[in-house]
Amino acid sequence: MSWLSTLPGFLVALLVLLGPGLLWGALFGLRRLTLLALAGPLSVSAVVVASEAAALAGVRWSLVPLAGVTVAVGALLWLVRRRFGDAIAMDPGGPLRRGLIAWAAAAIPIGLITLWIFGDPENIAQSHDNIFHLNAIRYIAETGNASSLELGYLGTRSPVFYPAGWHALVSVVLMSSGLTIPAAINMVNLAIVLAIWCVGCLFLVTRVTGERRTALLSAAVLSGAYSSFPYLLYEFGVVFPFMLSIALLPAVLGLVIQLMRVGAPLRTTTAGNLLLLLGVVPGLALAHPSSVVGALGFSLPIVLAAAYSRLRRSGEAAWRTLVPTALFLLVLAGAWMRLRPARSSSGNWDELGNAGQALIEVILHSPLSRPVAYLAAALTLVGAAVVLYRRRHRWTLALYALAAMLFVIANWKEAPDLRWLVAGVWYNDYFRISAMLPVAGIIIASLGAVALVDALARQPKVRSVLRGGSGNRVSVAVVVLVLLGVVLAPLGAVQRGVAEAAAKYRFTENSQLLTVDELALIQRLPETVEEGAGIVGVPLTGASLSYSYTGIPTLLPYGTLPAAPAGKVIYASLDELTSNPEVCPAVEEMGVGYVLDFGISSVHPGETEVVPGLQDLTRENGFERVDSEGTAALYRITGC
Repeated sequence: MSWLSTLPGFLVALLVLLGPGLLWGALFGLRRLTLLALAGPLSVSAVVVASEAAALAGVRWSLVPLAGVTVAVGALLWLVRRRFGDAIAMDPGGPLRRGLIAWAAAAIPIGLITLWIFGDPENIAQSHDNIFHLNAIRYIAETGNASSLELGYLGTRSPVFYPAGWHALVSVVLMSSGLTIPAAINMVNLAIVLAIWCVGCLFLVTRVTGERRTALLSAAVLSGAYSSFPYLLYEFGVVFPFMLSIALLPAVLGLVIQLMRVGAPLRTTTAGNLLLLLGVVPGLALAHPSSVVGALGFSLPIVLAAAYSRLRRSGEAAWRTLVPTALFLLVLAGAWMRLRPARSSSGNWDELGNAGQALIEVILHSPLSRPVAYLAAALTLVGAAVVLYRRRHRWTLALYALAAMLFVIANWKEAPDLRWLVAGVWYNDYFRISAMLPVAGIIIASLGAVALVDALARQPKVRSVLRGGSGNRVSVAVVVLVLLGVVLAPLGAVQRGVAEAAAKYRFTENSQLLTVDELALIQRLPETVEEGAGIVGVPLTGASLSYSYTGIPTLLPYGTLPAAPAGKVIYASLDELTSNPEVCPAVEEMGVGYVLDFGISSVHPGETEVVPGLQDLTRENGFERVDSEGTAALYRITGC
């Protein structure tokens, strides 16, 4: 499959990610940059609401329920605007052309880098969590159920909650485009970054600066200047649902800034901003609930700044400010303590992290031992100096300080209780938290860039050059500065991050999740395995991906141990089927006919995964080798 052949699928992904939101936003009265920036978040909410509604109604998940919800909510928004037009009016924003040019300046370099990371449309992230994600997409396509209430465990035991917003997006694109599962994942992830993250960054920054051309282009360049988002989340985990939620955060925070009126003077209404926030929260929550907590936490400096300003300047009674602020703090505290996993889930991070090193890294924008992000770090320092000197928007410093504090404390393994209190929402996983740093830092860096360009433009020699001759000189200067920024943005941290991500997207003889031999054998399974027969394999060796690639059921689509007693017997004693009377009844009960043997090398580098019942797969023990590729082999169970 070529990149050109994926273009129709990519357009379907854009249609799903932008279509419902564009309709809703237009009916609500949004225009220009605001409409573009909120189209993605509103569309994600449309997807999650439609997928849950379809599951409740017993309807298969597809474009049909999505279209139904889009039209129904659109009609409601039309009625609301017709009845309350002035009360929910929003600022129309600046010229659309500026926003589109800035969007292109952000999307083109990030898009090209992303395609280079993926390498090929059929490549997959060679990471542990991708076992679940790949099989979950197949599961949704087969069952027609993309509900977050039922996705957990993929039907192998009683369903549990798992945020399925990202899976619902990918699965509906898959079923509507003809793409393969790997290609659908790559196209949707590309669309998320280009259509939600890039334009969301423009929206966030311009809520503070106003929609100046300099600010738009600065935000565009800086949206690709950080290694920890989006590039880290292409390969770490992989936590694609969390990646979607982080991509949504800039637009959400932009709405909070508008609501609290701590940025540029925009003609927006409180009711309009509240309704828009209400519209984007479902998508954020079912993309990943931890980012609801993240959004509330990042809103804290904004809310406190607004409260302080209002108490100083307003003639109203203080309680009108203090009561809503106190209610927000209660909601934040409740969410912070309740919307978190069990403490035992963070055990694998207990001995990891270095708080001292993390403190240096947040200053240099070089998290996770990466080189300095030269452009982002320099502009952040300039922006901080500008904010302190001008005494305006000082909450932006507090915002980045808050994100930095989360990252540093998440690295502080010597203070486990404090670490859990502060970072437990994210499993104490400082890799995840590092992906939030660009959201918090891009405003300050953009303010620094704008200040530098303004200072440069005020220089007499520069002014004389720009004013002399044809009017094209200004345009040429802008293009040169943008190109310079695009070249400088990846230097340092991004270069390392991109290289590390690309290495995770290559099939090789030794790739971590699936090797070229293992993939070749999986792709031949439909020629060998008869209909109705299931496969048993070790998920952490990549064997369970036979389900995602072929649809042939596998006993354990992810994890390390099946829930059913018969499944446990198979994993413990299958190679004893000729001597253990419990084995063959278990094989018959679970419908297993084949063993896919990918050895004992785990997806985790340097680790092995030894399953006792899948070791001695010999003819004497009741197994026949029917296909192989390199060291990967397929065995038919003949002894039962």
